[in-house]
Amino acid sequence: MPTFIPITIYLNGNATVVKTIADAAKALEQPWPHTAKPGRLKAMRMIKECMAGHCSQYAAFGAFKAAATEQGLLRKRL
Repeated sequence: MPTFIPITIYLNGNATVVKTIADAAKALEQPWPHTAKPGRLKAMRMIKECMAGHCSQYAAFGAFKAAATEQGLLRKRL
């Protein structure tokens, strides 16, 4: 499994570094501010499909990053 450029998301005030599909899957299991937002649901589906070998790891990680951005969890480095 490739390692991606790490991103940091903030859930419940805690920083979580995500750099692999496994990290993304674990982060998606945490309580998100809006659990039913379309981006999060898409990311969950794509991560699951990726882990089953049916989806590109890059597409799945991109969906995760988009979901985190949609919910304001991703902060850019200064």
